[in-house]
Amino acid sequence: MGHAMGSTSNLAFVLPESLPRLVTTRQSTRPHHGTVPGGSASQSTASASTAAWLCAATVATVAMAHRRGSKARVVSPAVLDGTADNAPKVVLMGDSVLDNFFWLETPKRHLRLQLQDALAKSRNAKVKQLKCVNLAVDQMTTFDFVERKPQDNPWDVYAKARRMVAFEDDEDKEYVVDGDGVIRSVENLKQLKNVKWVVLSLGGNDVYLNAEVKGKLVSSLLPQSEGKRKEVAQEFAKRLKGVLEKVKAGAPDASLILVVPYQPHQDFSLMMGAPINDEGKRIYGDILGDGTRVLERQVLPDLVNPMVIEMIALGREMGCPIIDLSQTLDPSNEEHYGTGEIGKVNELGTPWSGAEPSDVSSDFTAQLLAHAIAEGSKASVYRGLCRQEERGWTMTVKEEKNDWIFEKDYRFGGKPVSSTISRKRQGGEKPMFKLGAFDSFLAGAGVVILINIALLLQGGSPLGFDREEFERQLESQGLKEKITTTATASKTTT
Repeated sequence: MGHAMGSTSNLAFVLPESLPRLVTTRQSTRPHHGTVPGGSASQSTASASTAAWLCAATVATVAMAHRRGSKARVVSPAVLDGTADNAPKVVLMGDSVLDNFFWLETPKRHLRLQLQDALAKSRNAKVKQLKCVNLAVDQMTTFDFVERKPQDNPWDVYAKARRMVAFEDDEDKEYVVDGDGVIRSVENLKQLKNVKWVVLSLGGNDVYLNAEVKGKLVSSLLPQSEGKRKEVAQEFAKRLKGVLEKVKAGAPDASLILVVPYQPHQDFSLMMGAPINDEGKRIYGDILGDGTRVLERQVLPDLVNPMVIEMIALGREMGCPIIDLSQTLDPSNEEHYGTGEIGKVNELGTPWSGAEPSDVSSDFTAQLLAHAIAEGSKASVYRGLCRQEERGWTMTVKEEKNDWIFEKDYRFGGKPVSSTISRKRQGGEKPMFKLGAFDSFLAGAGVVILINIALLLQGGSPLGFDREEFERQLESQGLKEKITTTATASKTTT
């Protein structure tokens, strides 16, 4: 979700806000209009008249933009050609669950393309003709979905990376950005014709990027403080409902699909990052980091479950399907995350992340979305049962009715590790983890976490985190060399 590049070798706490803040704006590349060399006098006169008209129109447009506060929309012809036609559309909006190219083993094979292929394979004629358009931008939150400013939540790293990937379609090479350098997602949606579906993924970065939200959730672990989780969930529901209302107003004829984010991989920590060094290679023997990961793995479902329940309630209220990735991806399987293997770096120089999709899991998402679209707009929750076979990964889609019973029984990520099934797999009725064996390093991890929480709540930087050094590493790892290789297609099968 845009924050996963880190190293546990120096206790780095990776903050997405620390990405380089270089403002990038999409520029118009419309062809020049003028007289044709060697043309007739009438052609020259007509061309001169056309040029004069264009100049006058340009002046008027600039003047109107100035009166509106310089919010003129500057979009490249490639994007207009790809989105302004009247073909029925599925529009991806939100965060890196959908805008996932940067983290994949093969960035060229990103979700928009995978979903387009999945739609084309449908037996439903109406589904087959749908065109997939991406308006999602990595690191998007409910706080800035309507208006995202580069100085508050920058995306320039991903914008630069998009230009480096050998995408076949020009529309994949740029984000849609206004002339003043701001992303206005709802306004971008309004520019599209014949939108049939809007897929929305928001919420994960509300936790990862917002220090106040993160602080409230972690402090809710203290005795008599569980009410803070409900407070965070209610505030999130209010923001998400506002976003949904604006999206519906922007595309009144479109049906909505909500996406529940996945659990991070068990070897990834929001506090300590991935178990990798500065070169993206795996490290071992990180006792403190491993202890923190165990602790986070135990508490994360409880922390975010109230937020997901609010999303489920909104989905039922609006009668829209929900894709639950928390019960689709396997948090113990490296192949479901990032580059597919801890220690593997992709062609952009991006290392493995346990908080981002992979080629394989991106295909799971595409299959789930295509299935939900084919089933039509209804209050159902879809998840995938995934299995690896000799010919690749296969997935069976499971559907459950989104009623009050489902909401009451819901748990983010599925059953807790202390459930009967988990205990039986471990043998007998013993819990999965005997905490006594982990006391020494769990205590140390807890101390580090509490200190970092205190520093965050006070507006400071966490222990061992060097913002400037992280920015330099991110620039050098992800954006230094131009891509010349051609990515291979995903091996995921249905």
